[in-house]
Amino acid sequence: MVMFALAFGKARTGAALDNPVLKTEGRVTLIDGLLAVAVLVGLVLNALAGLWWADPAAGYVLVYYALREVREIFSSDR
Repeated sequence: MVMFALAFGKARTGAALDNPVLKTEGRVTLIDGLLAVAVLVGLVLNALAGLWWADPAAGYVLVYYALREVREIFSSDR
């Protein structure tokens, strides 16, 4: 919950100050929070419900996001 509140605060402050870096940091913090939730859900489902595949599935969410970011980095025109 703290990550999402922090992301909202960063985005709101960035918008109020018209600061693109702080706006982007708010989006990054939101993504970090979503990735943390994916891992937590996988661990909880594995531990409480015995769903052994939930933890690796959460790992695949992280791998998907990482590959998407790598593709974006290498395909940019820098």
